[in-house]
Amino acid sequence: MRKLVDHASNIYSQFGEDGIIERIFEIIGTESKLCVEFGAWDGFHMANTANLWSNAWRGVLIEGNKRRYKKLVKNVSAHDCSCICAFVQSSGDSSLESLLQKEGITEQIDLLSIDIDGNDYYIFDSLKTIRPRVVICEHNPTIPAEIDLVAEENNYFGCSVAALDRVGKTKGYQLVAITETNSFFVLQEYCDLFSEYETRIDKIKNDRYVSYFITSYSGEYILSNRDRLAYGASFPYQGKLIGDHLKISFHCGIFRPFYMLIRKIKDFIREQIK
Repeated sequence: MRKLVDHASNIYSQFGEDGIIERIFEIIGTESKLCVEFGAWDGFHMANTANLWSNAWRGVLIEGNKRRYKKLVKNVSAHDCSCICAFVQSSGDSSLESLLQKEGITEQIDLLSIDIDGNDYYIFDSLKTIRPRVVICEHNPTIPAEIDLVAEENNYFGCSVAALDRVGKTKGYQLVAITETNSFFVLQEYCDLFSEYETRIDKIKNDRYVSYFITSYSGEYILSNRDRLAYGASFPYQGKLIGDHLKISFHCGIFRPFYMLIRKIKDFIREQIK
C-alpha cells in the first residue's frame, strides 16, 4: 500500500515535507491558502511553509528569537506574509490563538506547522477555537513512534508520534504521514480521501533515529545505531516524563554540572553565530 512519504521532496523543507504537503492539498484542495508556521527561523531554513507563501499563499510566520526575526522580516518582505515576534505558549497572551486574534486572523487556516523543539505537544493540545485543515507537528525522532511518551510542559525533550496522535484524535484529526521529525494530521472529515494510503502508525513510522538499549547478562550496556544518535548522548534526562518509561541512574553525577556549563557555553556561541 502506498504512503504519503512516497511523494517526499524538498524545496525548503528538511525531510521531504514540501512534497507531502503538495500531495495532501492535491487530495483535499485548498480553501484560504493561509499557512501559519512557528518557529519560523529566517523564513526559509528547514521551513514547511516557504514553498507555499512563495507561491501565492499568505503566510503568518512567528519567531521569538529577535536575531532570527530580523532576518525573517527581511527575507519575506516581497511576499504576502505577516511576521510576529513571539515565543508561542500554550495559554495566556502568547498562546497561538491569542497571537492570531491580535493579528486579525479570523479565516480558515489551511496549514499549521508547529516546530519549537519541546512544547509542540502542548501547543497542539491548546487549540480550542481554530481548526486548521492540516497540522504538521514536530515529534522527537529518538522515541519509538508507537510509544505514548511526552515530557512535562516547558521542556527540551518533546514527545512521541503516539502522544501527538492521541491529542490529534481528541481534536478531530487523523494521522496520515510521518517523516523523520514531523507528524502530519488532517481533519477527520477528509479521512476517506486518503483510503489509498497507509496511515497506521506501525506501518508508516520512521525509525531512522531510534536506538536500542542493549545489555549483557551482567548489565553492561551499549546503544545500537551508533552513527544515528540524532542528538548525542550525555546524561540521564532529569525532567518529568508522562508515559511508560524507566529512568537509569548515572553514578558519575559529579560531572553533570560541568557538562551543563559547557553545553550552555556552546549553545550561547551557536546563537551568536546564527
